Amino acid sequence: MRAAVFVALAGLVACDGQLVKGAGPDAIPPVDGATLVDRARPDGPGRPPDVGGKKDVKAPPDVKQAPDSKGPPPAAFSFVVFGDNQMATSSCTSGTAERLAIPKAIVKLKPTFVLHTGDLMDHGYDSGAYAKFASCYKEMLAKHPFFPTMGNHDAGYTGIKNYKKFLEGRLNSGNAKAWGAGYKQAFSVFYNDDKTPYSQSFSKPSHKPDLPSGVSFKTFYAHRHKNAYFISFEQGTRWWANTPRSWLEKHLKKARNDKGIQHIFAYMHHPMYSTTMLESPPDPKKPSSGECIKPVRKLYEALFRKYDVTAVFSGHAHLYDRHYVPDDAHKTRKDPPPKTYPHDGKAIHYIVTGGGGGGLNKCGWKKQYSYSYFQKRACVYHVTRVQVSGKKLTFSIVRVKGSASSYTTSVIDSFVVQ
Repeated sequence: MRAAVFVALAGLVACDGQLVKGAGPDAIPPVDGATLVDRARPDGPGRPPDVGGKKDVKAPPDVKQAPDSKGPPPAAFSFVVFGDNQMATSSCTSGTAERLAIPKAIVKLKPTFVLHTGDLMDHGYDSGAYAKFASCYKEMLAKHPFFPTMGNHDAGYTGIKNYKKFLEGRLNSGNAKAWGAGYKQAFSVFYNDDKTPYSQSFSKPSHKPDLPSGVSFKTFYAHRHKNAYFISFEQGTRWWANTPRSWLEKHLKKARNDKGIQHIFAYMHHPMYSTTMLESPPDPKKPSSGECIKPVRKLYEALFRKYDVTAVFSGHAHLYDRHYVPDDAHKTRKDPPPKTYPHDGKAIHYIVTGGGGGGLNKCGWKKQYSYSYFQKRACVYHVTRVQVSGKKLTFSIVRVKGSASSYTTSVIDSFVVQ
C-alpha cells in the first residue's frame, strides 16, 4: 500500500488569461454563489451544488477513531491549503474583499497548520512585500504554523530573494513561535539539506537534466508531522522547474520506507492537470503561446506514481479544480463523481486550490487530456481543508464569500479517501 503524497502547485493566472474583472462578491457566478460544472454537459449551464451547500462552516473536532488494542490510537489532525491571494503591497484587499475574509475563515477552522500553494504577493519583488503579507495575515500566522511554496508572482525579477527570506523566517522561527513549546518534536523540517552548488543564473544553467531548469535558489523543502510527509517545490513557472528530481526522489523514498508514514503530501505552484489551461502549444514554433501543463507533468509524474503519491495540490489557475488520475490511465470522469475513493496506491488526486483572493478565472473549458480525469470544480474564493484520521482522509472545499468584517462560509465539495 502506498503512502499518500500531496503536492501543492500554485500561481498567477491561467495561461488562457481568462479572469473575471473587478474581483469581489459581485464577480462570483450565481447558482447559490458557486458554479459547479456539469461533467456530462461541459458546455452547458452550471447546476446547483450536489453537496448540500452547508453554511457557516465551523471547525468540527478532528475525527478520532477508537484506539486499537494492539497499538496507539491513529494520528488525528487537520490542515488547510490555499493559494493565489496575490496581495498588493499598497493594499491588503486591492479590490477583493475575500482576500482578508479567507484568513479569518482559516482561523475559525482551527487547522493544525496551513499550506500555501504560491503567489502570496502580487509583486514579490516590491520592497516590503512579505512584511505586508505578514501584517495583513497577522492573526492567522500568529496561531498556525505556515508552510508556503513559491509562485511565479513571488519569483519574478528579484522577488525570489524576498520570498526566500520570508520562507526562512517562517521555517526558522515564525512557525515555532506560532506552535509554542514542542514545535521541533511535532514537526521535522528538512530545509537546505541539498548541498549541491546549483546555478542561480538562467544564462549559466547547471546540473541538467536532474535540475530541469538548470537554476535553483533552494527554496524547496520537506516536513513531517505525525503520520504525514509534506514536500514543497520550487517552481516559479512552468519553465522554472527548479526542484531537483534526485532530491525529490530521496524524500519520496525516505517517506515511503518509513513505516510510520501513511500519507505523503507534496505541493507546488503550477498544475499538472487543469480544465482551463492548455496542455500543448497551439503553435509548436511558439511554445510560450500556450504550453502550460504537460512540461510539469512530464518532469515529475512518474516519480509520484513510483512512490505512491495520494494527492497533488497546486494553484496558478484561480479556481477549485480536481482530477483523479489512475496509474493505468483509464478514464475516471463520472457524473456525479464518487464520494469515497480507495486509498490503495493506484491513483493520484490532483487538486487545484487557487481561490485565495486573486481575480477569479472564468469557467471556460479546455477539453484535452485532463478532461478524462475531471471530477469537480468551482470558480469561487475558497480554501481546502483536509482532516487526517489515521489512514482516512476527509477533504472539504470551503467557499468564502464576503469581507473580513462580514463573511459566510459553505462546503461546496467533499470526498473521502480511505
